[in-house]
Amino acid sequence: MPEETSTASGSGSAEEKPCSSTAAAETSGDIMEEAKKLIGTGKRHLVMGDVVSAVNVFQEACSMLAAKYGDTADECGEAFFLCGKSLLELARMENGVLGNALEGVPEESEEEEQPSNQNIESADNLADDEDEDDDEENDAQDNEEEDVGNLQLAWEMLEVAKVIYKRKESKDDQLMAAQAYLKLGEVSAETGNYPQALEDFQECLTMQLKHLPPHSRLLAETHYHVATTLVSMDQYNQAIQHYNSSIKVIETRLAMLQEIIDAADGADGAAEEKSEMEELKQLLPEIREKVEDAKESQKTASAASQAIQQTLGTPSTSTFPCENGGPSSSTAFAATSQTSVTTSESASSSKAVSDISHLVRKKPASQSASVESSS
Repeated sequence: MPEETSTASGSGSAEEKPCSSTAAAETSGDIMEEAKKLIGTGKRHLVMGDVVSAVNVFQEACSMLAAKYGDTADECGEAFFLCGKSLLELARMENGVLGNALEGVPEESEEEEQPSNQNIESADNLADDEDEDDDEENDAQDNEEEDVGNLQLAWEMLEVAKVIYKRKESKDDQLMAAQAYLKLGEVSAETGNYPQALEDFQECLTMQLKHLPPHSRLLAETHYHVATTLVSMDQYNQAIQHYNSSIKVIETRLAMLQEIIDAADGADGAAEEKSEMEELKQLLPEIREKVEDAKESQKTASAASQAIQQTLGTPSTSTFPCENGGPSSSTAFAATSQTSVTTSESASSSKAVSDISHLVRKKPASQSASVESSS
């Protein structure tokens, strides 16, 4: 009996070896399927507005794919892009919640609570006040680091997605690289880094102009982002040009949609085109209003510049900045600053791509609690 048992166990172990290799192959095939399911679930969360759940699902998909194929593999492109996009939306939500929480709070409420006749405080009270101030400063720093962390993580995810898509030559992959540039520009704009945002938006626009028809809504969106960034940089002439380019793209698309509607049979034909047409018609007045605002800001800035020059008795070629890139020494300084910013961003970009294994394994545990508690 003992010999039969050992023989049976030996044959069982011999049969397990090929089974284990087969199971490994099946597991390898299942990883991609499971990741696709997670990506689909994450997309549904985004549509429903559940950004926190979308981030968690996309990060799980990124972790699975990166562990199997490598951090910068082609299979990881979509998961990294969607994760970065969701993290950007999450950071915006948290910033909005923080701003709403601070509304209506009196700035000098602590001073009002202090007794008016108390001129001298004891040493114990001074020590307590210092401890409270330190705690408040630490809390503020922690909150700021958390916000910056979400934006930084979004930037790094999108940077990797951009590299993955840009190295491929197909039209769809190039357009996905353009979308990655667009989201990278939005991240930089959120942090106030407008020169870098402008560079990313312009790169996105260059790629889209190469692959998209002139009536594409994506072109109108990118022109709008470029114009808004230029306004933030007080470059009103160029901003007005891009606003007008966005309007022109929308008008071209409206004409194309009208042709489809006219060719459709019946009153119910081309329902989607009719809905989009109404939506675009509502966008046009808003963009035209942006153009007028930019023109007004341009006039105000020009008048202010002239007033300064007349007050100081300096000619128009002085060292003070002239409106919209006029001849001045400040223009050269701005160009130098932009070059230095771009160089530093490029350096950090290459660093992020070379080692991003920590990204797909990091889950911001506090973000879910912070957003859900605020809601």
